[in-house]
Amino acid sequence: MKNKFRYAFSMIELIFVIIVLGIVASIGSSIIARVLGTYISQKAVSNSSAKTELAAMQISNRLSYAIPWTIVAKNPANPFNDYIILRDLKNGDDIHTTLEWIGVDGDSFEAAATPGWSGYCAEKNSTRTGCPTPGSNMGISQAIIANLSNNGVNFTTANFTGNKPAIFFKTDDYDNTIKYNPNCIGLVVGNTACAIKAYGTAGATPMLTFGNNNPKIRAEQYALSWSAYAIVQENYRDIDGDGKNDVYDLRLYYNYQPWEGEQYTNGSSALLLNNVSVFKFSQYDNTIRFKICVQQPIGNGANVKPITLCKEKAVVR
Repeated sequence: MKNKFRYAFSMIELIFVIIVLGIVASIGSSIIARVLGTYISQKAVSNSSAKTELAAMQISNRLSYAIPWTIVAKNPANPFNDYIILRDLKNGDDIHTTLEWIGVDGDSFEAAATPGWSGYCAEKNSTRTGCPTPGSNMGISQAIIANLSNNGVNFTTANFTGNKPAIFFKTDDYDNTIKYNPNCIGLVVGNTACAIKAYGTAGATPMLTFGNNNPKIRAEQYALSWSAYAIVQENYRDIDGDGKNDVYDLRLYYNYQPWEGEQYTNGSSALLLNNVSVFKFSQYDNTIRFKICVQQPIGNGANVKPITLCKEKAVVR
């Protein structure tokens, strides 16, 4: 009877195979870890870029409808008394960090072929209490403003109870002694001396009726506004564990009327962007520039450094 031998690995061969497999595994795990790290970083950059671009576009769109002389930078600790006209803001000013302005009602102006308000005042037929505004459809403005303000602003009820929109004529002068300025429309210092509240009535010739009988200077062109806007830095916090506040939230306030004595804290708000590390703005002539930087943590732990991504926009008025 013949003996049958079965060949197997020797101990040396087994050790050699184990060593080779260990080398392959270490190289493979290193590659996988590197690929995974790259993927996580790229995903964080992509997400941060998309969110920052979206926030920057929202700010740009709102600023494009800003009434130029209303744009101010405020100290959030004392917003009524410590403010600077945006074009006068100096580089390196870290105190006036809130950006605020009154915006034209572009939604009902551009909503249909016949706009809610035409922007034209028949100056020759106007009086101290109102003016005809041919080409307007007051019902459109009322519907859109009521929807956007959650029924907080009423444009077509023929009285001045409740909150009303405001009219701003395209001239520097409110009357013979007062020029249009943020400090006389309630935006700062609580003074509403040059604010013109108004309501609109329909008919063969739509009319604007003003809320007081002062000797206002008229112009053929006007803008209607139902809201001011403010971009505020809130909720400062530390995200890298060094004990210092690194980032904050950027929040948009809207649906409030300074000419009615309201501040942005009386309005609605929406979060624009979180983990913001820089929000700077300036104005040169008719161009408003702003910059937003966000920090995006990748992983956990005190030694993990977040990535930083920035966007800049320019809005020409």
